[in-house]
Parts: sequence; structure tokens; C-alpha cells
Amino acid sequence: MSVLGTGITGLLAFQRAMATTSHNIANAATEGYSRQKVDFAANTPQRLGSAYVGTGVQITGIRRLQSDLVDTQLRTHLTSNANGQVRAAFAERLDRLLADETTGVMPTLESFFASTHDVASDPTSLPERMVMLNEAETLVGRFAAVNNQIEEQRNLVNGQIQSSVSEINQYAQSIADINGRIVARSTSGSPANDLLDQRDVLLNKLSEKVDLSLTRQEDGAVNVFIGTGQALVMGGSANQLVTSNFSGDPMNPDIGIRIGSGQPMNITRFMSGGEIGGLLDTRTNLLNTSQNELGLISLTLATKFNEQNGLGLDLNGELGQDIFKLPEVVVNTGVGNVATGSPGVTIGDVTQLTPSDYRLSHNGTDFQLMRLPDNTSVTLTPDPDDPDILIGDGLRINTASIAGPESGDSWLIQPTRFAASRLEVAMTDPAGIAAASGALADAANKGDARLTDLRLSDDPTLITPDTYLPAAVVASTDPAGDTFLNLVRPSYGPDAGGATVEAFRVLDPEHADLLTPVDVTFDAAKQQFVVGEERFALDPSGTTTIQANGWELKVKGTPTDADPLVTEPAFNITVTPTAVTTPQPATTTINGPGWELDIRGTPDANDLFTVELSKNRQGDNRNMLAMSVLQDERLVQGQTTFQASYNTILSDVGTETRRAQITRDSSATLLASAQEQREAISGVNLDEEAANLIRFQQAYQAAAQVIAVSNSMFDTLLNAVRR
Repeated sequence: MSVLGTGITGLLAFQRAMATTSHNIANAATEGYSRQKVDFAANTPQRLGSAYVGTGVQITGIRRLQSDLVDTQLRTHLTSNANGQVRAAFAERLDRLLADETTGVMPTLESFFASTHDVASDPTSLPERMVMLNEAETLVGRFAAVNNQIEEQRNLVNGQIQSSVSEINQYAQSIADINGRIVARSTSGSPANDLLDQRDVLLNKLSEKVDLSLTRQEDGAVNVFIGTGQALVMGGSANQLVTSNFSGDPMNPDIGIRIGSGQPMNITRFMSGGEIGGLLDTRTNLLNTSQNELGLISLTLATKFNEQNGLGLDLNGELGQDIFKLPEVVVNTGVGNVATGSPGVTIGDVTQLTPSDYRLSHNGTDFQLMRLPDNTSVTLTPDPDDPDILIGDGLRINTASIAGPESGDSWLIQPTRFAASRLEVAMTDPAGIAAASGALADAANKGDARLTDLRLSDDPTLITPDTYLPAAVVASTDPAGDTFLNLVRPSYGPDAGGATVEAFRVLDPEHADLLTPVDVTFDAAKQQFVVGEERFALDPSGTTTIQANGWELKVKGTPTDADPLVTEPAFNITVTPTAVTTPQPATTTINGPGWELDIRGTPDANDLFTVELSKNRQGDNRNMLAMSVLQDERLVQGQTTFQASYNTILSDVGTETRRAQITRDSSATLLASAQEQREAISGVNLDEEAANLIRFQQAYQAAAQVIAVSNSMFDTLLNAVRR
């Protein structure tokens, strides 16, 4: 090749090099731009005799400086950082809400229990009772306020999920379009460096939204997969994500993917990483959990206070009514159910309830119950009195209203999700607070049996408005045997006259003889009560205390003086055994004189429960004391107190907040390192590019000089020929 040809190759090559360098400088601030470099190679030399003469230079390509490994690492850290940012932001917000004294539940909870202690200190005071009802209103209001704040965060999360899904669809379509353009350029042999940069920018933005993986095709296109392998982009086509109610929960939209023109498939449980993963994780493990636990606390507190108030007598001497109005259990019908109707769900034992949602499903033969979100199976036990009612985790599920269930039908049951916001104070009259004892469990009881309900009999032959109801004791004698609950009550003989039983209690349950009827007679001549060989003088105060056989009987008034020695018993202690035959959780109904008492659970040996329904006991505060000590009982899930359970929420949220903060901070550091590593490879260094520009300019000028010399040589040669 001539000197002219060699010079021309250099001129063209360095012209292209300067153009590429100028392109680098112009895009120094362009997001995601990868520095480009011209690769030079010597042309094939020409053989002249025994030697080879060079023929100039050629450009073998314009290379995009980047590393797939570094770019993959960068996308991984973008995903982790976006996930941590989202989780930390919502966790910090929720942590402040629950822990702050002005917005949290703990101060109002303490004030409410303080008001119960005040009523116990002065059970006849109406102002103290009014304060208690006001504190109940305040507590219910605070439960609702906190729940509503959590619900607002849920709305924000759901809104961001929908926005993120929309952005993912836009990125996916743009990537598919660029794939098509890259394939077209690859086919024609033209470089597509800038298109590759644009695609990488979109992939980085997509990785901020959700965790993704890539596969590369031979034609230069990439396939994008999200979740656990769901195809989002396949070459030049993109599938669409949609948000809809796939799981039956109207408050939590799910994410589905539509492949082609088919029906969307729910892939919510597969979505992880990035903003989407952080939002779903926040909704499931933070908002749902906190809301359910708060609802369980409020539901347990209201249920137990209603139960205890119903076991006592109010200021008018009547059985106490509900203090709180409990919300109904929410049941949502599954999408696509074939069956008609929904189950009726009530709470049978609130202490067995967990802070979870439940999914009732049908497998074609039987109903199954799963605890969400971990999908733990719950054992369902049919009610022996009604096989349509299934019992599990404290729930009573009545399936009688479900017609034609088929395999795959399901119902979402949410017993606690909305309890905190829908709880109300039902009582308006402070006199309705039942401070006096009606039915009480002995403080020394060791079994797990609890009083749940006390009712006056609706049998008019047993009780009328003027009927006097004597005190009684329900005693546990032998839990190892078939019969271990016994009703011990005084009944009147024909000569009781104006005497009544004012009180009856067991003093020594371990050694008391509670299975043998004992006659209490009255010696009118000596004015003494007689129990076997023991005698008790009639107390002039009007109330005589009789202690025998391990129990104590207080008699008010004087029996009929029919004979010097009453031959018929004035009082009679009768033991009525009652066997427990109900399945767990065992609920035994004790039928007393004019009343019925429900006891749930299994008592230990010598456990005692007293029933006392006499009126005009103005100073009696025993039921109010029982209400006040609910503060210290482990009632929430049968494991923790109300305040400890709320502290558990604070602890869980605090732990999640700290974990999210650590993830956010560490991922930010790793992201910065990954970005620096990418910049070191792909970033534009203006100083280096300026030096290259000068170098290529000088080379270009030198190549031009070669051409000028070649031209001079050619002119000299022509002139020599002419001469």
C-alpha cells in the first residue's frame, strides 16, 4: 500500500477515535452511560520481496467498557437498598406511633385499670364508676385511633404497590422494545452500545422495584424473570402485572401476572426484594401482625371484662350486663367459590385465639382451617351437640349455611383484624358496673378452670322476682375420677322461719367433708344451732356464724320456734355431684337453685368457686377486685397480660425497625461501593478523555501530515517524469 493509503487509514481511524472520545465527554453526566473505547489493529502487511511493509491501521470495533458481573452485583445492591429503605421508613413510622405516650395505647390502658382499682376501693361511689366508663370510652377511642393510623399506613403501602406495579409494566415494555431494536442492530452488524446502556438503566430501575434475574439470548436480547422465575420479559414481548383481589381480602390487593391474553395468576407470595418485596413484607409482617395483635388485646380485654361483669351484681343487685359491645368476626368469601353462603363464625374461647387470619377451605370431602400467613394447619373438632359447628383455635365455625362446597372453595376469616376499630362501649349507666360478687373463683385455685357465665334460671318455678337465692359453692374433689365438680349449697328445712343464709364458704377444701349431707338444727330452748356434737349460740347481732366440716355458714335471723328442740332440720347442706362430659375446651354448666353457672376448663383438686346472689351488699367489692386483677392475669392467648402483650408488639416492631435500619444502612454502603466499582470500569473520566482527545488530535494531524508528504512525493514524481 502507498504512503497515501497508509496515511488515509490513520486519518480515518483517529477521526473515529476523536468522535468516540467526544461522545464519551458529551455523555459524562448521562445516567448509566458506559464509556466507549475504539480498538485499533494493524492492517495486514504487504510482502515486498523478503520483507513485509505495513499497510496502515483499521478499527476492529468500538467497545463498551462494562462488566456483566459488576452490573449484576450493582442490581443486587439496588434491590436490597430499595427494600431496606421502604421497610425502614414504614417501620420507623409505626414504631413512633405505638411507642409515643400521646399516640400509643399503654397510657390509656394503665388509666383504665387504675379506674377499676378506684371503683374497687369505693364500690358504691357513682363518680368513680363514671370515671371508669369514661376511661373505657377513652381506651376504646385510643384502640380505634391507633388502628386507624395503621390502616392509613396500609393504604399508603397498597397505593405504592399499585404505583410500583404500573412502573414495572412500563419498564418491562421499554426493555422489550429495546430488545427488539438491539436484535435489529445486531442483525445488520451495527453497534448497539447506547441501546445496551439504555437497557441497563431500565434493568437497574426495575431491580429497584423487584428482585430479578436475567438470561441472555444469542441475538443480544435479554429475558427478565421476577419472583421465583415468573417471566416478565421474553425477548421483544412483555407480560403485564396486575393488582386485584385474588385472595379474598378486599383490604389487601394481590399481585398477579397475565401471560398473553390469559387470566392473571396470583404471584404475590413469590414477589421478593426491592420496593415491591419491602411493601409486601411491611404489609404482611408489620401492619397485619400489629393490627391483629392490637385487635386481639382489645377483644380479649373486652370479652374478659364482659364475662367478669356478668358474674357479679350491679349497684341495683342485678346480674351485670356487658360493658363492651364486641365486634363481629369478619368473613370474606373466596374469589371463584362454587359454594353459596358463608360460615357463621363466633369466638368460643378468646384465650385460645391467636393474632392471625385464617383460611377455611374445602378439599371436596372435609373442611380445613389454615392459620395465616404461615399456613399452619389447625385441628378442627366437631361440636358434640352440633356436628356442623367446627371448633379450633378458640373459634366456633358454623358450616350449616354453606351450600354445595367443592374442592378449592375457601373463606378468609379475620377475627382480630378490625376488632380494635369496631369495639364499642355498650354500658351507659355507671350503676351497671357489677362490683359485688355473684360468682367468684377462689384465689387459691390451681387448675385452668375459669368462670365464663352466670345466668338466672328462666324457669318460673325456680325463681321469681321475690325469690331469695342462697349462697353455694362449686367444689372440685377428685379430678382423677369421673366426677370432680360438685355443687355444695344450703337448702332450707320446713322450720326455717325468717332465718336465711347470709353467706356460705369453704374454709379448708383439702380436709372438708363436702360429699356428706350435714343437718343444721336449731335448739330454741338454748337458742343454739346444732351441727352434730357442736353447738353455736344465736348471735344477738342477728347473724350467727357456724363453722363445721371445713365450711362456714352465716345464718341471719331466727328459725321457727315450733318445739323446744327443732326435730326437722332448719338448714340442710346438700352435695350434688356434676360430672364433666364436654370435650375440650370443657365447659360445664352447674345448675343451682335458680341459677346456672358455666365453668370452662379443668379444675385441680380442691379448687373452689362460690355463687352468692343476695342483694343489698353495698360494701361488697369482690367482683370489682376480680375485674381489677385481670390486669395481671395471662389472658392474651392464655400466655401474657394485656400490657405485656402490648409491650410485645412494641418489641416486635422495634426489632423489625432496627433490622430494617441495619439492612438499609448496610445496603447503602454496599450500593455505594458497587456504584464506585462500576464507575471505575464504565464511568467517564474527563481528564483521561481530554488527554485522549489531545493524543488522537495529534495523531490525526500527523496522519494528515503523512498525506501531505505523500502528496508532495507524488508531485515530485510527476515533475521528474515531465522533465
